[in-house]
Amino acid sequence: MNPKYGEAGMSMERSDGLNAAETIDAHKTLRCEGFNITYQLDGSHFEIKPPVELGEGSCRSLLTQRYLQMTDFDLQFNRDIEAKGEFRTPRTELIFCMGHGIEWGTSLKQDYFAIDTGESVLLHGGIRSENCIYLSGAGYRFLSIDMSPAQFERMTSGLTEDTRLQAGGGAGLFFCKNAITPSIRLILSQIADCSYSQGMRELYLEGKMLELMAVYLNESLFEADRISHTVKLSRDDMESLRLAKEILQRDYLHPPTLAGLSRIICLNEFKLKKGFKEMFGYTVHAYVIEQRMQRAQQLLEHGNMTVSEAASRVGYVNVSHFSAAFRKKFGVRPGEYLISGRQRSLGTRM
Repeated sequence: MNPKYGEAGMSMERSDGLNAAETIDAHKTLRCEGFNITYQLDGSHFEIKPPVELGEGSCRSLLTQRYLQMTDFDLQFNRDIEAKGEFRTPRTELIFCMGHGIEWGTSLKQDYFAIDTGESVLLHGGIRSENCIYLSGAGYRFLSIDMSPAQFERMTSGLTEDTRLQAGGGAGLFFCKNAITPSIRLILSQIADCSYSQGMRELYLEGKMLELMAVYLNESLFEADRISHTVKLSRDDMESLRLAKEILQRDYLHPPTLAGLSRIICLNEFKLKKGFKEMFGYTVHAYVIEQRMQRAQQLLEHGNMTVSEAASRVGYVNVSHFSAAFRKKFGVRPGEYLISGRQRSLGTRM
């Protein structure tokens, strides 16, 4: 691992001939007592993994171009971490929050912005500094797309001038927040699960990034009135729903009933059902199925378990019901996936 580390304030020479309007140039520093690391957002690949005594997970670039960078931030710290960012060129950033929410301040406006679980934000601004605190024990998961203003203009060139301004084009600070819809959540899942080899990986991720931008802009600009906001959730409500998600992740084999889960998290059933769907993009039942299917895929991946055994291990008595759910999720029958897993395993050993 050799991320492009540097000291805060260090400028990097560019040799690609692009002018400032075509580039992104930023760095972010994570620090606490005994730990201080800076990584660049300038179109270079990086991957950061904290030392085991500090936390777990990683922060890594998924797609790197001089005018665009897609980053996967999936970290949990054992101590509070101070984060500071310096953005030397104007940039547009689209952030999707799938983990614990966060608040941050920026020098462009003496105020704090916030994003919570199940939300996305589009932030457009000039040269600036930012700061935030990552709390000990909180699981942070963000997918962010940083791009130059020129790239954002190219990607929105088909919009009218008024609509482009509504999307965040033009000068000055712009901040817009929306719910992550099920269609966007599906694309985020496909990006996270990408298994393409290095030769095709960047092409696949670039296509998914463009799809993500198109769906986001279409929903936020033209379908905002269709996005359901039927339940108002307080911060305590959202913490209860995160707890419900953790319980279902842990106990997907024998999940509690809706009434039982409602009692455990101290939230009424209406808010549990509506809030869970709004925050995570799944109904409670669908989320349990999702956990079972993800585990089933892992069990069949190495080809050393029968379909019936895998079905039983993830809580299915009826194998045909299991096969139907697996095919709906992955597009192939579990038997076909099992055979391909065995072939991959044999190919690895050869």
